[in-house]
Amino acid sequence: MSLGTKTLEDLAHEASSAVIIGNGGGGDCLVGLLAAGWLRRMGVGRVALGGIACQWWTAPGEDRPEGVDVLGPDLYSIGDLDQATRIHDYAAIVNADSNSQGRRPHEAVLAEHLDQETFIVSHQGGAQGSAAGLRAVLEYFDADLVIAMDVGSDTLSTGREVRPTMTVLADHLTLAAAMSQDVASVFCLAGFGADAELELEELTENTGRVLAAGGLLGMFAPSPADINELEAVQQMAFDPVGGLVVEAYRGNFGLHRVPTGSPWGQVARMTPAAVPIWAFSPQVVVDAVAQDVARILETTSLEEAERIYLELGRLPETTIAGRVDFRRG
Repeated sequence: MSLGTKTLEDLAHEASSAVIIGNGGGGDCLVGLLAAGWLRRMGVGRVALGGIACQWWTAPGEDRPEGVDVLGPDLYSIGDLDQATRIHDYAAIVNADSNSQGRRPHEAVLAEHLDQETFIVSHQGGAQGSAAGLRAVLEYFDADLVIAMDVGSDTLSTGREVRPTMTVLADHLTLAAAMSQDVASVFCLAGFGADAELELEELTENTGRVLAAGGLLGMFAPSPADINELEAVQQMAFDPVGGLVVEAYRGNFGLHRVPTGSPWGQVARMTPAAVPIWAFSPQVVVDAVAQDVARILETTSLEEAERIYLELGRLPETTIAGRVDFRRG
């Protein structure tokens, strides 16, 4: 849907019900609380939160000892969820008890915290399946606005950066799903650079391309109450990247260790740019920076999307080992 010259504030004032989907899996859905609070302050009557079927979890019943990392996420199917209500082949309504073999996704933790339904969209059907699943979610909540909430940087990658991004396929499939809807769609970025996937210089350059193309719809600052709520729910579910959103809001800029990618983690540089939430036109993001998304828009399976990204020289996170034991012996 074309947004014309509308701003983020215009879209919020026009919306009666909004859906916020965590863009990259894991704890992105939790950070959606910041957008939810802002939308309610803008007068949106109903806001539903959820995410995608993407978790960095260990095998059922298995702990994560020191020296063992989960590198490749599990982009699971809706059929893998127990105690959830399927509303589409690629979407489900989630409650506090929803789980996959005893493992609760972040969306179930969010449902417990909010004491209300959340949702999950699966990428197993490629961009087309994800779009259809998200459409079912929008219809379920009678929403006229969808926001895809990302944390960090990787969605704003071209695929030609010096250091390749590690988890971009899931993000790009979500972006494709959001921009394919018949309602207004917005891509939001919180915690500018918090995932340490893009070098800050390249993230800044890529963001500049989106702005130069007219893709900035607006920015907003979280309220202290929303930050406190986010911090509280992050105590209930491991969220190593989203936690830096809170740190930035409280002025803890500079270098931070992100415990992802290896036993030593990575280094994120937090700056004042990580305090506000940036809101962009998804279509302009794709046209100006994330151009590879256009190549996967018509995919009907995750495997097809993986193959296309491999052909583009991009290593999908779904094709690498999940649990990696770095311990010797």
